[in-house]
Order: sequence, then C-alpha cells, then structure tokens
Amino acid sequence: MRVERYSPDKAEIWDTFVASSKNGTFILKRRFMDYHSDRFLDHSLMYYDQHDKLIALMPANESDHTLYSHQGLTYGGLILTPATHIADVGEILHATADYMQTSNLHTLIYKQIPSIYHRIPSDEDTYWLWRIGAATERCDIMTAIDLQSPQHNISKRRTTHRNKLRSQGYHISYNAPIEQFWPILEQNLATRFRAKPVHTLSEIALLKERFDNEIRCITVTTPQGDTIAGTILFVTPRAVRTQYISASPQGKESNSIDFLMIELIEHYRDLGDPRYFEFGTSMAPDGINLNPGLIMQKEGLGGRSIACKTYRIDLLKKETDT
Repeated sequence: MRVERYSPDKAEIWDTFVASSKNGTFILKRRFMDYHSDRFLDHSLMYYDQHDKLIALMPANESDHTLYSHQGLTYGGLILTPATHIADVGEILHATADYMQTSNLHTLIYKQIPSIYHRIPSDEDTYWLWRIGAATERCDIMTAIDLQSPQHNISKRRTTHRNKLRSQGYHISYNAPIEQFWPILEQNLATRFRAKPVHTLSEIALLKERFDNEIRCITVTTPQGDTIAGTILFVTPRAVRTQYISASPQGKESNSIDFLMIELIEHYRDLGDPRYFEFGTSMAPDGINLNPGLIMQKEGLGGRSIACKTYRIDLLKKETDT
C-alpha cells in the first residue's frame, strides 16, 4: 500500500475517481473543494495498491499536527471504489496511521460520509475505526426523508399552508438566479444570528457555474412576482440537500417555507431520483445538544434522523498506551 499526498497536478485523476466511486459526491471533487483552498492547508491523501492502482482517496487538511477529513466540508472520510473489499479498508487505515507518524501528524479527525449518500453500501470504515480504537468525537443529527417510503407524514398544518399559497397563485421557480435569493438569506442570518452564509455570493456563483446540474436555486414568488423565500439545493445521485433555506419577513408571515418544502418534496418524489431529501443538521451552537425548534420543523415535514459521526484517533496516545 502506497500513500501519496495530493498535489494539484492530480486534480483530474482525483475528480475522475470521485465520479466513479461508490460513496463520493460532487462536493468531494477538487473543482468544489479548491474554492476555499486559501483557508485550509490541504493534506488530502491518495492510496495505491501493490499494482500501483489508485484504490481510495481521503480529502483532508492539516492544522496543528492534526489531520482533518475535512474541516471545510460537510463530510469527508474515505472515498472508495465499488470493488473495494473490507480488508482493503483496514489496510488503508493502518497505512494512514503509518503515513501520519512519518509526517509529524499526531491526531486524525475523521468525518464520515453519511450513509444516505452511498450509491452502494459503504460502511467498511465504521468497522475498522472501531477495531483500531477510534473514539467518537461528535455525533451530529441530520434530518432526511426517504422519498421511496410511504412511511412519512407531513403535518396537516403545513399542508394547509401549502394549499393556501398554491390557491392564491404563489409560484415556485426551479431555476432562479442566485442573486434573487441571496439578499434574503444574508438579511435573515444577520438579523437572527448575527451571522453570514458559509459561502459568499461570489463563491456560490462560482460553484454554481462549475456544477450547474448539482447546485440549484429554487425560489418562491408572490402573485405580484416578488421573491419572498428560497433554498439552495445540492443534488447528488442519492440525496438532495437543502444547503440554505431562508424567507423574507413577508415570506415568514405567509408560511412560504412550508409551501416551498412540500412542493420540492413532491417534485423529487415524482422524479423517483434521488432517493432522499435531506434538510441538513439541527445542532445547537455547542455541537452537543439539538436545536429542538429546528428539528421539529423538519420532522413536521416528514423527516427523520440520520447520525453523522466524527471520529478521533490519537496516535501518540495509542503509542503510550501500548
């Protein structure tokens, strides 16, 4: 097993591998990851077998002798081929530990790819992380709907809101310009949380240009044509994620988010693909407790919980213990 640090000349090889992997998504491609390359010291890894064939990738960054997979991404972890065997993953993780020891990296923080994004089952890393004694660093909860299952119920109150706005002539734009939605998002975050979106408008516009089919802006407009709510969707083969959701004061008063979400859920259910509609995480600022109001809103739309685990391996501690 050979472990090689990623370099920019390997970008095309990296992205081709992600596209054909069993658990990779477009946010793990270099064309997405590198938009914020100035914020993180990249230390992504590429794994080659005894025949010098690329068999795995790990998006990662380095900070203070720690290898993170990855601080700038919603999820990271190992990206694997459909042909990967469980024994291969054990070898990959042991090779990672050896590489880290020779690279003066003392700790691995490993953020798993949530199972709903796997094209085929890909939980080999869970087994081997347990075997090598990885500790659970944190467990975030995201909320998702299985669009193929009849066992999800949208609350009657939310359905009533949707039906009312539909009858009044409110409209969903499925390919709206991001510039129509972004001021609503920025104003809402600034007013409620004194915060800003993770992406700037120029960054999300650049990513939209690179991934036009995968990044979509959906808005709600009034009968008079005013934009009052919207969402940015990240669409992958197995799940569509609401990366941002926001409404103007008028949009909140009219319950436009209920209208928007139910219309989108039914739209993707009718398409038959992707399988899951995912609303993001619902964690409190401390990263431990849940945001109960937020998760209740998502559950009211029929969503249920998916665990997103982050693991920690302290190599120096393991050496001392042994």
